[in-house]
Amino acid sequence: MTDHFLILIPTDPQYVPQPEHAQAANDYLISIFPEADDIVWVWSDTVEFVDPGDNFERVVCPACETELHMSDWQHMMNIAFDNQFSDLNVTMPCCHATGSLNDLHYVWPAGFARFSLEALNPNADLDDQHMRDVEEMLGCGVRKIWRRL
Repeated sequence: MTDHFLILIPTDPQYVPQPEHAQAANDYLISIFPEADDIVWVWSDTVEFVDPGDNFERVVCPACETELHMSDWQHMMNIAFDNQFSDLNVTMPCCHATGSLNDLHYVWPAGFARFSLEALNPNADLDDQHMRDVEEMLGCGVRKIWRRL
C-alpha cells in the first residue's frame, strides 16, 4: 500500500518555531484532517532535505529554467551534505547563476528544513486559507510537499 504524506516546512531552512506554536499548528492540522493516520511535528538540530519520495521527477534551474542533469544536482547535494546542509549556496552548472539549493524548482516540490509538520494519509489537501492560518501560527512562510512512499 502506498502512503502519502503532506509535509509543511518553513521557507527558511533554519527556522524552528517555538514549541507552543508548533503544537498549535499540529492541533490545527488534526482538526482539518481527523481521518489522517497520524499528524506530528518534527525538528532537527541540523537542516535536512525534505523530499517528495516517489513523486520526485526532476530539478530545474530557477534562473534559466534548464532541467539539471541528475549527476550535477547530486554533486551539489553531496557538497552541501558534507557540511550538514549549513551552506546551501550553489552556482548553477547551466547558466552560472548563483542561488540556493532550497530555491531550485523541484518537480514535485521539495526543500530543506530543520522543522516540519507531517500528516500521514490526510486524504485531503490544504486550501490557501488553511496555508495562511498555518503560516500565522508558526510565524513563517510555509512550503507544501507531497511525499509518496
